[in-house]
Amino acid sequence: MSVQPIGSSCAIRFRFGPFELNVSERSLSKAGQILPLGGRAYDILIALLENAGEVVPKSELIARVWPDVTVEEGSLRVHLSALRKTLGDGQFGDKYIANIQGRGYRFIAPVTPLPAALDSGNASSGLSSLPPALGRMVGRSKVVLEIQRLLQTDQRLTTILGAGGIGKTTVALSVGHAALADFSGAVFFVDLSTVTDNEQVIGAVASAVGLVPQPADPKEALLNFLSARKALIVLDSCEHLIERSAEIVDYIVRNTPAVYILATSRETLRVPGERVFRLCPLDCPPEQPQPTASEVLAYPAARLFAERVSARRGSFSLSDDEAPMVAEICRKLDGIALAIELAAGRAAVFGVGNTVARLGSRIDLLKFGRRTANPRHQTLKATLDWSHDHLSEAERIVLRRVAIFIGPFSLEAACTVAEQEGTDRSEIEGTIANLVNKSLIVAWPSYRQMLYRLLDTTRSYALEKLAASGEHNSMAARHAIHLSRSLEDSRDNLFDLESGRPPGSAIQHYLGDVRAALEWSFGPRGNGSAAIRLAAAASRLFLAKSLFVECRDWMEKAINRIAADCDPRDQMEVHASLALSLMFTAGNSERVRDAFNTALAFAERHDDAYQQLRLLSGLSMYLHRTIDAAGSLEVARRAESIANKTGNPEDAALADSMLGAAYYILADHVRAPKYLERALHRSPASRRFNATQYLFDLRTTSLFNLTRSHWFAGNLDRAADYAERTIEEAERSDHPVALCRALMLTMPFYFWIDDLGQVEPNLSALELTAEKYSLEPFRAVATGLRGRYLVRVGQTEDGMRHLRDGLEKLRILRYEMLVTDFVSELALGLAKQNERAEALALIDGSIATQLGSNRPLHLPALLLAKGAAFVCREPQQLGLAAECFGEAMTLAGQQSALSFELRAGLELARIWIDRGQTRKAHDLIEAIYGRFTEGFETPDLMSARLVLERTRVRARQAG
Repeated sequence: MSVQPIGSSCAIRFRFGPFELNVSERSLSKAGQILPLGGRAYDILIALLENAGEVVPKSELIARVWPDVTVEEGSLRVHLSALRKTLGDGQFGDKYIANIQGRGYRFIAPVTPLPAALDSGNASSGLSSLPPALGRMVGRSKVVLEIQRLLQTDQRLTTILGAGGIGKTTVALSVGHAALADFSGAVFFVDLSTVTDNEQVIGAVASAVGLVPQPADPKEALLNFLSARKALIVLDSCEHLIERSAEIVDYIVRNTPAVYILATSRETLRVPGERVFRLCPLDCPPEQPQPTASEVLAYPAARLFAERVSARRGSFSLSDDEAPMVAEICRKLDGIALAIELAAGRAAVFGVGNTVARLGSRIDLLKFGRRTANPRHQTLKATLDWSHDHLSEAERIVLRRVAIFIGPFSLEAACTVAEQEGTDRSEIEGTIANLVNKSLIVAWPSYRQMLYRLLDTTRSYALEKLAASGEHNSMAARHAIHLSRSLEDSRDNLFDLESGRPPGSAIQHYLGDVRAALEWSFGPRGNGSAAIRLAAAASRLFLAKSLFVECRDWMEKAINRIAADCDPRDQMEVHASLALSLMFTAGNSERVRDAFNTALAFAERHDDAYQQLRLLSGLSMYLHRTIDAAGSLEVARRAESIANKTGNPEDAALADSMLGAAYYILADHVRAPKYLERALHRSPASRRFNATQYLFDLRTTSLFNLTRSHWFAGNLDRAADYAERTIEEAERSDHPVALCRALMLTMPFYFWIDDLGQVEPNLSALELTAEKYSLEPFRAVATGLRGRYLVRVGQTEDGMRHLRDGLEKLRILRYEMLVTDFVSELALGLAKQNERAEALALIDGSIATQLGSNRPLHLPALLLAKGAAFVCREPQQLGLAAECFGEAMTLAGQQSALSFELRAGLELARIWIDRGQTRKAHDLIEAIYGRFTEGFETPDLMSARLVLERTRVRARQAG
């Protein structure tokens, strides 16, 4: 609530608890006795009362109380302490001033404004017909203060505009009571909700201002009565008699010099000189994980709820456990004050949890109310009945039909759904405009167009009307058809977003509508082919929003309903989206391959090069995850052939990226970087993840494959640069799959160079992202990587448990990426624990799998691990270890995998040095080390220099 500023000559009084404050006399009394209070403490109290219920920052209080002096916060605390002592703050359960940590102070006790003590000689004294204020307001103090200030200027007509139940009357009454002194008590309240006829409006105004019925012209009599007075007329609920109200208001304002009008309405009066204050819903706590009570109560909607519960129950302290539920209640009720008060009344009786559950059907809440209120405010249903009863037939039809939309809708969408035979589209557009003016539809500007929506309580009411009309199914069918068309028209905009550019279509806001339309389409009253069409159109929206599990579930339903007469393009889209979402959420089963191949068959049958490339990119990712090197190369060459025909540079970039990935898993570290570099050159870095065209992020895929190929080839500085770029671009892509792949496929490089400081934050980010989006294969990989990290930091037992768990999950999911890394780490751990037989069996099994499937890429690493396992055994096993290291060196040399050749060489050199073959060890390492051109500060190259120095010294000593 708001009071007059300090220094005002108006005599305003306020009561809180047992205290009464007189602003003009600067006195505070309790039970009629004046209490001593210092001037600074009094100014602090006034400042807090002016913003009762709101947080007043410390800096604002200091500036208000010490306007011309610089003081420290300590001075504020001293005077606040004196004020609290005078009020007995905190004694006997009474609480008046709350300290909001880090923000300021808030006056939290209920405050009641009292009429000023008026001069008995004033001719206008005692004329006020204001009813009592409707309790303490929350979250409206700034609006009240702003309207008060307008009343002190030449602005004589102000309209408070808003939807039913939003608090217009409460604000108007608060302004009226605060203005009593300014108007010497001549503040009159006219409740037009009880007036049913245009001719009664003038009589209602005359009666409210105290004019006895006159035989003459009532308008002229009213004018004569008001012309010599300064007065404020509060004209409440003008909407149902809007034209007559506007006429009377205009007449009064034009023909009286000092009569002010404050109107409340659900549509504007449209009178010259009108100033409109649109009353918005109370601010609600946003969706966030586990908000605390103090965080939730920082929002007016939640404070109103808590205060009204307390008023009904006697006492109510919001707990942290209940805070998320109260936040949900406020959001569900759109911050509508009346709705929140009604919900608070139920919560006072049945508890917060029960009230949240009942709000699943807002219709329940519409019917509960308060007996003491004005009839139209007793329930939300009464409030909405009041509006509905005064609509034209066309407005009623459009309102109930657009209720089929759950979220925002465009004017085009409203016309598509609401139109009927014989109705011109312009008529519907005009009707929508009328409903906006009457505060039954909310409008706000969005990118490229205006959007509209119904508040949830209004929508629940309108849906009842839609069901009663018998039109629900026909409207649901129109709704589904409209969404299918909109999604199809907007599919190229769902992903293809230039950096910094807003979405090309508002369709991404329509997720709730898409879900509702799908539910209806697949339900008993839906249509099979229409359901398939909508599922196919919606699939890319789900993928764009990274809703992979939901996408998979809808595509499963669609496949079960596909019939021979379904559009082949829809069938192709459904199979492709199933393949992709299934791969990300449930692993690399044969169903994924079959779905891709089925979709490809449709694309090839229609000679659709665009779709063939798109699907081949998805199949390539599947083959890469299963380490199918030959299959990966074959698919990449098919893509290259199609790209050559299209001549499109982006198609060529895609083919190059696929070829680079194929050559990488074929362990060709000479050709792989050439194709990958060319793919990046052809795909500009400014372009975000364009998954409409391709099913994987071309740039991120190229970058992490370049990171790994350069690492294997011994180009370690370049590998480090590419690893950093990979993660940066994946983060910019704003796509969880791209980010997970970037994090997990660069992390082994950081393990290789012992940069555990980089591993930990990347690993945490991978775990959180995979968990958030239910990406099961990536969660399994994260488990294995966590195991590697724990082993490296000395938590061997826990680390090995994670490694086993990760390997088991990856086996079930048929996800081969990084499996050999986890096998190698686990085997080495087992060998160190004297479980050498199990370690060797694990490695030999993995080597056999790689050889049997023609996967040469990871063989050097596995042979390295096998040699290390032999080193952990008895000394007589060192010969077998040396054989493994030698074989790893040979194979790494054939693959140009210089990093693995050096590491195997270092292990072999250590065995030779222990045998006294110093010169031989020196020559081996010198030959490998000499082929490096970068990465000299990495651990292996530093170890190589140390070996060379030591062997050189020993060779000299021997000489």
